[in-house]
Amino acid sequence: MGTCIALIGGCASTIPEQPAAVDPHWLLSGSAIFGESLSPSELPEDDILGLAPEMREYLANVAPDARPQQRLAALLRGFEQRDFTVEYRADQTLTAAETYKQEVGNCMAFTVMMVAMARELGAEAYFNQVEVPPVWGHDEEQTFVVYRHINMVSESNRGRRVVDFNLAAYDPVYDQRELTDGEAFAQYYSNRGLEWMAQGEMREAFRYLRKALELRPGNSDLWANLGAFYSRNGQFEAAEQSYLQALQLDSRHTIAMSNLERLYRNQQQFELADYYAEKARFHRERNPYYLYYKARNAYEHGEYKSAKRQLKRAIWQYKDDHRFHFLMGLTSYKLGEFVDSQEHFFQAFHLADNPSAQRVYMKKLELMEMTGDAGDRSPLRTPGELPGRYSADPASLPGRW
Repeated sequence: MGTCIALIGGCASTIPEQPAAVDPHWLLSGSAIFGESLSPSELPEDDILGLAPEMREYLANVAPDARPQQRLAALLRGFEQRDFTVEYRADQTLTAAETYKQEVGNCMAFTVMMVAMARELGAEAYFNQVEVPPVWGHDEEQTFVVYRHINMVSESNRGRRVVDFNLAAYDPVYDQRELTDGEAFAQYYSNRGLEWMAQGEMREAFRYLRKALELRPGNSDLWANLGAFYSRNGQFEAAEQSYLQALQLDSRHTIAMSNLERLYRNQQQFELADYYAEKARFHRERNPYYLYYKARNAYEHGEYKSAKRQLKRAIWQYKDDHRFHFLMGLTSYKLGEFVDSQEHFFQAFHLADNPSAQRVYMKKLELMEMTGDAGDRSPLRTPGELPGRYSADPASLPGRW
């Protein structure tokens, strides 16, 4: 993502007196909430990538005489043609077999199913974590939890194929990295734990959250989610220690900081609350996607000068995201800065390596003209209409789906 983040040194006052050292073993025992330690034998062992017989039967008939990548392409065509379907449900993290049978799931469930099926066909396939820009809320009573966007990647000598539940929202400009199966499974268990928590099934929630941390004890996101679990159950000392453990692993973990601020403020420990509020604000204000979020909110409320200020800072820190430029183009247009507006529209089209994003942009520009936003101003022209500028139709990545 190319984010420029400054070091925290000197951004906040001296840290107030801190609580006793974190005890991870105590946090993972569950005794703070259940009065006894959870036995390791109680931890779940989901067959995450297991294939049901009907799945194997279907896959056996997918281009059986073709090479693995051709078989994978045939499998994806079968999904497009609804030979099998999956309806998106944000709160359904399921195994491969459950996703196929129930025909529902979120991005993790869909990716688990596709990785399992691709490997059965003999294709190389791995889990890919995509750093989709986060969204920050304003509810002071809210305890934030962490989800990560996951998709599948299959690479061959013909290119890199991305398989995503919502490819229109996927953008290669995002930071992304290959996950080991163990890392992906830890996220699976964490998702399941948060879903059990939302349903009020606290012992199930803890079983899954602890399983996630058993797989990846060094993952700060998982400790932040365990803190949210303890906070939800009124175990504030355990919540505090979980958030502090997340920060020991990642000193820039803004969700852990924000949750600590809320926890301390609710306990009227205002010095600590202010300290973590300042730390979180320091890092958020240096995150270009947070600035973009603020700019979009300002734009939607007609505060165009404020939107422009936030966008200038976002683009200064990271200039290669087409959405920043498109919103700046709209903002400049509203401010009557037409040359500046057109330059940013060109940048947006040039950087949008996604035809679906370009179509959305084109429709927005056409709508602006049709609804009279242009008024007496010069008509908006698309990049392809001006000589010597960027093409309106850059090629997409090879093998994307």
